[in-house]
This record gives sequence, C-alpha cells and structure tokens, in this order.
Amino acid sequence: MIRRLVAAPLKLALSATLAVALSVAPVSAESSRTDDQNFTAIIGALLGLAALGAILSDNNVAPAYKDTHKKPPKKVHRDRVPKHLILPKKCVRSYRTQQGEKTFFSNRCLKRNFDYYSNLPRACKTKVVARNKKGTYVTRKTYRPHCLNNRGYRLGKFY
Repeated sequence: MIRRLVAAPLKLALSATLAVALSVAPVSAESSRTDDQNFTAIIGALLGLAALGAILSDNNVAPAYKDTHKKPPKKVHRDRVPKHLILPKKCVRSYRTQQGEKTFFSNRCLKRNFDYYSNLPRACKTKVVARNKKGTYVTRKTYRPHCLNNRGYRLGKFY
C-alpha cells in the first residue's frame, strides 16, 4: 500500500540518491583502506544496487490476472419492418432553405415510387421554401423524415 502512495518522480529521486551514495562510498574511503577492504566495499555497493533494482522492478510487475479477452458486441435483434413501412432511399432530397441545408422526402417521388403513398400520415406532410438551381425561392411539398420515423417508417437500404 505504501508503494502506491509514493509518486514516480519521488521514487526516481530516491533511487538515484541511493545509487550515487552507494557507488561513491567505497571511492571516498579509498586512501585509508587496503585492497581487500576496497574489494569488499565494491562488492557490497554492487549488492546494494542489485537489491535496489529488485525493489524498484517489483513495483512494475503486471497484475496476476488481466482480462484480455474481448467480448463481441451484443447483437440487437430487430424485427423485420413490414414492406408498407419501408420508404425508398431515392426519394430523400436535400433542399437549400433559409435555415441551411435540410433533408426531406420528396412528395412527388414518393407518389411515383412508393406503393403505399396513400397511407402516409398527413401530419408529416409539410411545405418547404427552398432555393432552386437558378437561385430563386420555390415551394416544395415534402414529408419530414423525423416525423415518419416516429410513426414506424424506415428508410430502405437498397429500395
């Protein structure tokens, strides 16, 4: 528990200070010692550094159990959407309005390409004032995608 509380920079400073102290101690006392004593001091310093290295490397050990198994994402089971609720993708149009680019279902396209056009909710029908290619504002009859989506209609992938 104490190992976790010691910050990494403090740990590095302590280990560097201890290493320098252990390596300099035999050299500073060299003049008053004999060769046998110097050899013993150097061996002691090396053993001290080895013990310090073992202590520091013990902190970097990975946990015993690591969950490396990735779980597959859960598949969401969706019921098949009835054919009369799948809208043709080609009827989605982007219109340049005064509020910016907006996306709607074209009324004319749905009338021509969607067999169940007469069943579409009238509450989702709206008129959009948009700019045409010439730059003049025109009124377009459309269906709001968010409104149709709330009533169960979905956009067909390939239809």
